[in-house]
Amino acid sequence: MESLPAREAELTREVPQLLETMNRTSQEVNLYERKASEAQERYRKLLGQWSRVYEELRSHYGSSIDRVKPYFEATATFRSASDKVQGVVREFSAAASQYSSAKAELRSIETKLAYGAHKVRLDGDQQDGLSRATVRVLKCRQERDRREQDYAESLRDYEEAKQSLERWRLQLGDALIKRYEPVFKQLQQHQSTLAAERQRIAGFSERAASAKGIYNGTLAELDRINVAVHEARARAKQLDEHLVSNLDEHPVEGDEAPEVTGANDRTVDRTTEAAKEIFTEDLPPAD
Repeated sequence: MESLPAREAELTREVPQLLETMNRTSQEVNLYERKASEAQERYRKLLGQWSRVYEELRSHYGSSIDRVKPYFEATATFRSASDKVQGVVREFSAAASQYSSAKAELRSIETKLAYGAHKVRLDGDQQDGLSRATVRVLKCRQERDRREQDYAESLRDYEEAKQSLERWRLQLGDALIKRYEPVFKQLQQHQSTLAAERQRIAGFSERAASAKGIYNGTLAELDRINVAVHEARARAKQLDEHLVSNLDEHPVEGDEAPEVTGANDRTVDRTTEAAKEIFTEDLPPAD
C-alpha cells in the first residue's frame, strides 16, 4: 500500500507550477484591466471631442448636414464591409490550401501503405500516422467550411452595404454629396480614431477575461488538490485507528509476546536480592 507521504507528494506535484500560473495570470488581469480602463477614459474624451466638432459643423452648415449624414455613414459601413470581405477571402484561401495539402498527405500515406488496394496489416506506427493524417484532413475540412460560411455572410453584408450606399447617393445627388464631403472626411477621421480605441478596449477586455479564466481554473485545481490531500490523510488516519483497534481486540500471545523491560526489571532485581537474604540467613559465616 502506498504511504501517505508518497501519496501527498504525488497529489501536490503540480502545485508549484499552479501557484506560478496563478501569480502570472493575476498580474495579467490587473495589467489588462488597467489598460482597458485607460482606453475607456481616452474613448470617453474622444467621443466628447467628436460631439463638439459635429455640433460646430452643424451650427455652421445648418440642418443640411443632417440630411447627408446617412450617406457618409453608409460609406463608412461599406468600406468596413469591403475590408472584412477581403480579410475573409484571404482566410478562406489559406484554409482551402491547408485542406488540399492535408488530403495530398493522406493520399500519399495510403499509397505507401497500399491501404485500400490490398489487404495488409498495419503496425502501430503506420496506424498512428494514418490516423493523424485522417484527423488532420477532417479538421482542415471543418476549418475550410467555417471560413467558407464566414465568406458567404461577409459577402452578403457587403452587398447590402453597397446597395444602401447607392440608394442614398441617388436620393441626395452627387452635387450635395460633393459639397459636404470635406466636412464628413473630418468627421470620419474622428470616427476612425474612436473605432481604433474601441478595438483596443475590446482587446484588453478579452485578454483580461482570458487571464481571469485561467486564474479561476487554476484556483479550482488547487482546491481540488487540497480536498484530495485531506481525504488521503483522513483515510490514513482511519486505517491507523483500525489497526490499533484490531491490536487491542487481538493481543499478541506466546512466543510473540513483547519482552518486558524497564520498571519490571528493577522489580525482578529487588526480588532476587530479597531471595538471597532469605536463602543465606541460616548459613554459617564464612571462615
